Amino acid sequence: IDAGKPKDPNRLVFTLNATMSLNLIINGTVGSGDHVVTTMVEHNSVIRPVNHKVKEGAAATFVAPDAEGYVDPEDIRKAIRSNTSLVVVNHASNVTGVVQDLEAIGAVCREAGVPFAVDSAQTAGVLPIDMTECSISFLSFTWFVWVAGGRSPRP
Repeated sequence: IDAGKPKDPNRLVFTLNATMSLNLIINGTVGSGDHVVTTMVEHNSVIRPVNHKVKEGAAATFVAPDAEGYVDPEDIRKAIRSNTSLVVVNHASNVTGVVQDLEAIGAVCREAGVPFAVDSAQTAGVLPIDMTECSISFLSFTWFVWVAGGRSPRP
């Protein structure tokens, strides 16, 4: 994982797991009156907090994938509004294994000036992720999947 240059250790936050970090990201960037863009192929760790934010007065757009499970970056672009405060996408589905084009989606977010959050629980440490090249604002991953050999730290 390349967080760009210069490296700033003050921008690194450790949480118990990816679900907790995604909750922190979504709750910290989406408020009442804001809009969030995500996809219909997200893990519950994204869908549940997004739906909670909708109950609190935010709006959400769930972009549909194509027949193979890929999200078209142009559909992300079309979903972004003037009050969009976050785009959140998983790098790879835990169900289908489809890997999304982070560089293209990130370029859309960069052009729109919208923070881009990526759930990389299935890919961090396995596939290269360049946060600068992909314009990623927030990267969430589960350390035990790739550091501890897949064993959860929970007792």
